[in-house]
Amino acid sequence: MTSKIVISIPINLSNRQEIAAVLASKYGAEYVFMGRIFQSTIADQSCEIDIGIAVPNLVTVWDNAGQAKISLATRQQIDGHRQVIYLTSNATGYDACREIAQLAQVFLQIGGIAIKVESAGIAHEKQQWLEHYNSADVFAIYSLFVMLIEGEETYYSCGMSNFSKADVTLDVIEDLGLAIYVMNVFNYYRLTESPILQDGHTFQPDIECPTYQMKWKADGESEPDSPLYNPHGRWHLSRKSIVIDYSVDD
Repeated sequence: MTSKIVISIPINLSNRQEIAAVLASKYGAEYVFMGRIFQSTIADQSCEIDIGIAVPNLVTVWDNAGQAKISLATRQQIDGHRQVIYLTSNATGYDACREIAQLAQVFLQIGGIAIKVESAGIAHEKQQWLEHYNSADVFAIYSLFVMLIEGEETYYSCGMSNFSKADVTLDVIEDLGLAIYVMNVFNYYRLTESPILQDGHTFQPDIECPTYQMKWKADGESEPDSPLYNPHGRWHLSRKSIVIDYSVDD
């Protein structure tokens, strides 16, 4: 199964015609619908688009999707949404994330309430997306598309498939703060350096951190038909034990 980037945006507009009219009023002919394709007419940017009816209890659906980042005021606005816009990119990778982030902000500018990256499970306030979607900072773009999760047995990232990368996992025996740091540094390192990794390789975030040994595993957290499934798998980082030699030379 190949990866896709999927984004959803609840909006306070009644139908496709109203969306198109508001879009034209704000942007002129800069953005257009071509059947199920939404595209820019002045840049090489496009994605698939579907416009669906309002989803009952959408906030509840979002509760396990980074909902802590959504304020009470935004939750109340989501409760009154009229439609949901779904944007899909069949391409993945850093450039693809930047492109769909740009296209998604257009709908936030014309009435979109908030945004959820369905292929990561992470939800964002409107203003947060608008402040970071066009950032030159790799970590800012990464933070829009990747969520870190505390599971029962492991901490793990979700959403690196959006960048065509495997996710990362750590054992829950690690301190939460350290685990967050290690996962973010590991993911950032792979986005900026694109190293070739193999089982048995080691990783040390910085000189004061523990060293971890890598082992690749298939994604066992999500079903293959889920937008959260990562076909690139996961790198599990296990803290490498320090072996101390107490022998005394003769």
